[in-house]
Amino acid sequence: MIAALLATAAHAQTSSDTIDVTGRTPEQVRKQAQAFVRATGVADDGRPVARWAEPVCPRVLGVSAEIGRRVADKVREVARGAGIAVARAPCRTNIAISFAGDGGAIVRALAAKAPGRLVEVAADDRAALLDGDAPVRWWHATEMRTRDGMGTTGNESPPFALGRAGGVMMAGEVHFQYNSSIASTRMVRVLKAGTVVIDVNRATGMPLDSVAAFAAMVSLAEIQPSEAPPRNSILSLFENGGSRDLTTLDENFLRALYRLPLDRTALAQRGLLVRGLLDPADRDGN
Repeated sequence: MIAALLATAAHAQTSSDTIDVTGRTPEQVRKQAQAFVRATGVADDGRPVARWAEPVCPRVLGVSAEIGRRVADKVREVARGAGIAVARAPCRTNIAISFAGDGGAIVRALAAKAPGRLVEVAADDRAALLDGDAPVRWWHATEMRTRDGMGTTGNESPPFALGRAGGVMMAGEVHFQYNSSIASTRMVRVLKAGTVVIDVNRATGMPLDSVAAFAAMVSLAEIQPSEAPPRNSILSLFENGGSRDLTTLDENFLRALYRLPLDRTALAQRGLLVRGLLDPADRDGN
């Protein structure tokens, strides 16, 4: 089964990889960028962005050491390209990527052993994780920190190791203060652990490098599963005619995500993400 994933995908950037400005008005171009950000589910429903504050340390399970290194190296490559810190080996795992013959069975076993691992997953998404048929399933655990980066829960082991989840920010828990006319949240959300489960049977036929790129994208950003992923993205890998590697839009999105200020409202952050797609050279995070 794993052998079917070993084909190498050719990386070909096309005009669909970028925001198409040909024959479009500025408003149409902006709407295209807004649609991309909206399709990722990042900074949606009033929930500010969460991203990695600690250097990422991926570990790959269920495959040979050689394949595991190949997948982990892809995650590190994507992380470095986006300006995300990567931990030096040996390091404490905070991104776990598992290959399995039955992804749903793995998730159900994890949930039965330690229900707290899925405490931050919404009810509808949890049902899909447990009983859906997605080739790749993923989720994150987060914690709240003060704006200066001090944690509120102490230096704990990753939730997938202890069966615990980080602090959950519920609606109404965000407080603001105003400096120089900029609304700033007093607390920020950070990713504490990421889990990706790849169902080898359902992913059969996809190049291993493509699946690794998909795993990198969904582990490095708090992407929400969607039945309609953006077509010009690695998130469309399992759709007919979908991209088989990170596109320029994906790369620009990750760079924008990791340079925007965390202590802003979700609405302000979405605007900054859109701006990052429209003008990738714009590094003004205010």
